[in-house]
Amino acid sequence: MLNTVRFQIGDRSQSFAEVLVNLSNLYSFNPKIMLALLEQQSRLISSSAPSTEQTMLALGYSSDEERYKGLYNQLRWGAIQLRHGLRDYGISAQNGTPLPDLQFADDRTQAASLDIGLARYAVARLLAQTTTPDQLPAKLDVFQRIYNDLFEDPRLPLADMPAPAEPFLQFPLAQRARVTSFFDHDTPFLQQNGSLLAFWGNTDFYSYDGHTGWDYGARPPDPVLAAAVGTVVFAGNSDDGCGVPARAVIIEHFNGYRTLYWHLNSIDVAAGQEVTAGTPIGVAGATGCAFGPHLHFQVQYLGRDVDPYGWCSSASDPWALNPTGQQSVWLWAYMPSPCAPPPDNYIVIDDSSTGFVASGDWQPSDLGYAGSARFTSTVLMQSEAQPWQVRPLATTPPVAVWQPDLPQAGEYRVLAYVPYILNGLDDARAVRYVVHHSGGETEITVDAEMMANTWADLGTYAFDPTLQPRVSVSALSADAGRGIWVDAVAWVPVE
Repeated sequence: MLNTVRFQIGDRSQSFAEVLVNLSNLYSFNPKIMLALLEQQSRLISSSAPSTEQTMLALGYSSDEERYKGLYNQLRWGAIQLRHGLRDYGISAQNGTPLPDLQFADDRTQAASLDIGLARYAVARLLAQTTTPDQLPAKLDVFQRIYNDLFEDPRLPLADMPAPAEPFLQFPLAQRARVTSFFDHDTPFLQQNGSLLAFWGNTDFYSYDGHTGWDYGARPPDPVLAAAVGTVVFAGNSDDGCGVPARAVIIEHFNGYRTLYWHLNSIDVAAGQEVTAGTPIGVAGATGCAFGPHLHFQVQYLGRDVDPYGWCSSASDPWALNPTGQQSVWLWAYMPSPCAPPPDNYIVIDDSSTGFVASGDWQPSDLGYAGSARFTSTVLMQSEAQPWQVRPLATTPPVAVWQPDLPQAGEYRVLAYVPYILNGLDDARAVRYVVHHSGGETEITVDAEMMANTWADLGTYAFDPTLQPRVSVSALSADAGRGIWVDAVAWVPVE
């Protein structure tokens, strides 16, 4: 019967399977759990022609509010309850605080211990709201039996799980867009807990509290691209509780990872479609729970949300240690991590290297590539003054120079790392790098606000080690009073 059910989600008609895939991926639970609960509570799996009453209270949750009645509303209620079970268990385990009491259909409550285990607690939290305290143990036993009959013994440990992947993702937009929100490593459940922990390992206002992914400031008509080869498992509308559904795409990559793309203006792929890295999947937008247009990009490993930028602190990642969390590793294939040794063929000069020289007032930071960076405030270029106003600089502006010890002459691609670190200054939008190469020197202007948290490509040039190859930058800029960072510059030989 369920294979014929369709729901109207915004402007799209979607099947039961599409809705279940959407909910289970978005809220990080195994869809088999929902199917077993539907069979337990209303026999919807085994019934060929279920009654209206069976579908009206499909998960057994009875309420005077109409918004909880009907198969779709029961599904969404159940998905949120499972998510809240994960959330409550994760927060209590991390903070060492008691779990919230189980709430029962007869308004009674009952204490629950962390010893119950994550999975059993999440299911118990849902079932409790459909029964009484004395009946809950039997309900949990029935659930276990039905799950075993439909699938397998849920108590068996998972086997043959893929290890965290080597970097395999490409940037999910056709054009670079500024980062507007980070992944929160402190219980990312879209709920505020008063702390926001970035991948640097520091707490600061990099995003909103509890964020499950990364936001990039894209807008129509910016194309959104598949970040890696895979299969589209969902392409449709996601009811996230904000009145207007979010247009979304989910791609399974078959290495233990999936990627989620939210708030799209339009969708250009369909479920079941094979994609490669760079395949256009839609257009960035502001659908669903979005404050302004952007792409929400989310990565999951073994069903749990992870940070594709990894973890860059010497302290332990609390999300990796949380029983509801997962380990985050660097996943970007097009650029190296700022927190790991560089690839073998990279010649990297960092602000702590012997080949780096700086003059002027640069302020140190203990964040950045290899754990350090420097910043200062930009000074207005003289050419930006009125032509009739000759205003010599009162002092020499801060300058930084990176000079590599290249192994041989040849073509090298030059990259400059632009860290995203809050320092009280907006990043400069016109940072002037000068590349000194065999053919002379080339000036490259970089929008650091746009390129923050990535490597800016300064171009490919011929270099001769005997001609003092180097890159230099000064605090002179077309936008004064903004922040300019100096960190690492890499020379990558071109084969």
